[in-house]
Amino acid sequence: MGFISALVALLRAVPSLERLFLKVSDGVREAKAKERFNAKLNHIDDAIAAARSGINGGMLHSSTNEWSEDPDRSPPVPEGGTISATVDESGTGEGSRA
Repeated sequence: MGFISALVALLRAVPSLERLFLKVSDGVREAKAKERFNAKLNHIDDAIAAARSGINGGMLHSSTNEWSEDPDRSPPVPEGGTISATVDESGTGEGSRA
């Protein structure tokens, strides 16, 4: 413990050494943070790749299941007959009670 306190006293006595030490420690801290950040991004990329390829129960490409590369595109409209809105009048007659 005496070595550390002597080192701290030396660094405080010579301000340029203290600044150099702080720059080095900041650089080491930033390098570790960048490494953790890149590891998280790689994990996310791997999860997306696994989901796209069907690994581990991910989604498979098929005619009914497509990935959209453009998130702003409009959803597909099913082809077929016309769809119209109707009102259910089964419980609105005069003789029915709720």
